Amino acid sequence: MTSLTEVDEQALAQQVLDQLAPTPYACSALNKLSGGTANFLYRGTLTQPLRRPGEDTSTAAAKTVVIKVSTDFVAVNRDFPLDITRCIFEESMLHALAGFSQTIATPSGHTLVQAPRLYSFDRETHTQILEDFVDATDLTTVLESSSVDHTLPGSSSQSVGHALGSWLRSFHNWASAPAQRELVAQVGPNKGMRQLKCLITYDSFIEILERHPQVIEGHKDTLEHVKAAMKYEFERPVTEGDEPRGLIHGDFWAGNYEFAQNSVLLPDGPWREMQSAQEPNQLFIIDWENAQFGHRAVDIGGILADFYERNHFKGIAASLLAMEGFVEGYGPLSEKLAYRVAIHAGVHLICWYYRRNRNAPLPYPLPIVLDALTLGRDLILKGWAKDKVWLQTTVLASLFADQNLV
Repeated sequence: MTSLTEVDEQALAQQVLDQLAPTPYACSALNKLSGGTANFLYRGTLTQPLRRPGEDTSTAAAKTVVIKVSTDFVAVNRDFPLDITRCIFEESMLHALAGFSQTIATPSGHTLVQAPRLYSFDRETHTQILEDFVDATDLTTVLESSSVDHTLPGSSSQSVGHALGSWLRSFHNWASAPAQRELVAQVGPNKGMRQLKCLITYDSFIEILERHPQVIEGHKDTLEHVKAAMKYEFERPVTEGDEPRGLIHGDFWAGNYEFAQNSVLLPDGPWREMQSAQEPNQLFIIDWENAQFGHRAVDIGGILADFYERNHFKGIAASLLAMEGFVEGYGPLSEKLAYRVAIHAGVHLICWYYRRNRNAPLPYPLPIVLDALTLGRDLILKGWAKDKVWLQTTVLASLFADQNLV
């Protein structure tokens, strides 16, 4: 794995500073951001505070921006090619999402969920200037923090999950409306990221299970059938009229592993219960370069499996509450969609194996790893077999509760 040298990194940062110097986004300093390794990310300190035309003067002017520079390789591994057109699709999504902020009513109050504003995009240098959510932390870090009970007291993690589920349902419905046909035409052809999503999920899960033959023995033929059927979803042309398919976020989970940016941010400080619609809590949905035309189960199953993963490997009870809140917030599913969610959740859980550092020893005892792989395998098999009774006994029980299926 070959990264840029320190000299190359410094040269790129200087190139960004020089590029922005004659613009309203001129910066006096850049600080490289962690989290997400596909692109080069910086927080830029503006030489002049930024206020957009027509913006309410009671709103504080922005003093920093996020600068996202995309290349045709993964930022931490220049030997791994990555389709550079991904940033052009992200531009289309962010422009469309500028009018799609949602205030969600949860059992504990109101939450405003929104995407960042795209201030500027240079197509020649593939450089985005984005709104900076200052003093915000990714959801994974919050859940895994020793202070999670302070940040998300009581049932707050369930409220966060509820807001995310409700927002995702609203986004899926909004993106499928006739008014978004032009957006579908613009973003639907994001073939590079569809191929990447398939590569790191359905192209990988059997290979992972084969590393532990006792998990796959007797099941490989069925799993190969599942793989073939699911891979076809990533190859199908963009069509309308099939409700479970449409524009999806494509990377909607809280993970912070290789090739992934955290897609959910929370403002720092304790989550406040019983917030009004005038002063709501906030959640920010970022990293839209994976937006694509696909199956909704990819978004739903990915984040549910990710929540469960926090509990399985690290014993984080708050992640299970978030999981339950998400199911409640997203609302009823057709049985057909629910079974697909189970399959994708199983694949996502198994592919944890490749989201870690593959050159390092397993970070958890082998029995715990095998339990995760076995559960992932069974979610795939039982989802494929449409075994609702079995699924009602699992971590996806609330998803398959009779009152949640239509």
